This record gives sequence, structure tokens and C-alpha cells, in this order.
Amino acid sequence: MRDNVPTRLTSKARRAEFRKERAAELYIESKTSISGTPEMASLTITEMVEYLVNKEYKSSYSLEDFRRGVTLLEKRLKRGW
Repeated sequence: MRDNVPTRLTSKARRAEFRKERAAELYIESKTSISGTPEMASLTITEMVEYLVNKEYKSSYSLEDFRRGVTLLEKRLKRGW
């Protein structure tokens, strides 16, 4: 029996794409946060954001939401998280 490497690689790529799509769906449905999606899809946050942008997803996350998040993060970092 021969090991079919191309088939295994294609199957692995399909599973990876499925994980990205599923994570994006959950994010779009507000069932997870942007920080939760990369772990599901085995990506970094930056890679997940790029994936969403490439899929032309438009975020409802406002500049004010971003600023609140930065402020919260700064406070947590000052306390040692």
C-alpha cells in the first residue's frame, strides 16, 4: 500500500480552511471574540484579521470599541494582568 502524500496534504489544507471558515462564522455571529477565533483556526490574530478582510467581512467593531479595548489592556498590563 502506497502512502498518498498529495491526498493527505490536500485533506489537511481542506481541514485548515474549514477551521478558518468556521471561526469566521462564529465571529460574524458574535459567538466568539476576535481573540478567540485564531486559536480555533490555528492562526495568529493578525492572520485571522487578514483572513476576514480577504473574505470582505465588514466589522461592526468601532474605533471607540478599539479605544476601550486598548485602555482596558493598558490597565491590565499595569496591574501585571
